[in-house]
Amino acid sequence: MIWSHVTGQKKIKKQLEHLLASGQVPHAQLFTGASGYGGLPLALSFALQMLQIDSSQKINKPLGEKIQHPDLHFLYPVVKKGAEKIVLASDYGLEWSAFLNDNPYGNYANWFESIDVGNKQGLIGVNEINALHKKIYLKSYSGGNKVCVLWGVEKMNKEASNAFLKLLEEPPKNTFFILVAESSDQLLATLISRCQLVPVAPIDENELLDTLGEDIPNRKDLVKQTEGDYRKLKLLIENSQKKDVEALLIKVLRTSLRVRGDNTAIVELMSWAGEISVLGREEQKTFLQYGIRFLRDAFLLNYSLNDIVHFKSENGFDINKLGPFVNSENINELIALFEKSHYHITRNASAKMIFTELSLQLTRLLKKASE
Repeated sequence: MIWSHVTGQKKIKKQLEHLLASGQVPHAQLFTGASGYGGLPLALSFALQMLQIDSSQKINKPLGEKIQHPDLHFLYPVVKKGAEKIVLASDYGLEWSAFLNDNPYGNYANWFESIDVGNKQGLIGVNEINALHKKIYLKSYSGGNKVCVLWGVEKMNKEASNAFLKLLEEPPKNTFFILVAESSDQLLATLISRCQLVPVAPIDENELLDTLGEDIPNRKDLVKQTEGDYRKLKLLIENSQKKDVEALLIKVLRTSLRVRGDNTAIVELMSWAGEISVLGREEQKTFLQYGIRFLRDAFLLNYSLNDIVHFKSENGFDINKLGPFVNSENINELIALFEKSHYHITRNASAKMIFTELSLQLTRLLKKASE
């Protein structure tokens, strides 16, 4: 089975494997549970198995690439991009693949944020069901099964729900529907009755712990806070790492700006280089990537382009104070410095030498902007 994108859920995996092996897969299943429990990755992995996609060829590919198959169809909530009268899930195909690659445990808010819809609320409308009806009655491309994964079923409006119910009542041969919802409370009772229910429970704490490296501080406490939700676990770790990375960056920037009038600042820069050089390579690369985004945002704010700046400090830092030191005189060199450092880190060069050089060059470049 292709379960490489699913964390935990051993019981459900065994149930699905049994259904497939026995040839008793129901024509409609409804996975329910918080997005962080893994309903969507489970549904997608099961769909791939039903289509008998060669796992040996695709095992290391991102999830968004694995799902590219003519007999695999998707429905998910969308919004109009502009003045279009009709918008379908297929209009967001590239964004959907990217979302599955980056955030398969994401919730509806994460999806809407990824497609930049502002305050609009996405839905699955009747036009989507009508389009699916036409596609689903076409002959299978591979001559076998056809599978449709519907994510966000509770986002169907009433007209769409009734139209979809008719499709479930008389499904085409060898056609299977896998529905994924965070809750069944908003679904039509008749729609639920047409599906085999698959409640997706919180992920076991030990299975969540297995996903974390030994170097993660307070890993057991973090897992307990998530209540079996992998999305929440990732968010907690990302926020914690972001706070640490931001603190390291602010420290080197402030120290670099003090060099001209404080001789002890050079010693502090050497100490900072030693501090960051003992971190893991992935953490060092994360720091450098974060630094690039940070400097770009500081540059944009310096020119009052606030609308396209996404920076939000985890340490209460006012990025506007950096504005006078990041401008057209040095932004290209600053970005190039961080990109060059990132390249050398990926090539396993001496981290202490790289970050010592970076801190000294920062002193020169930040001074350049204020001259």
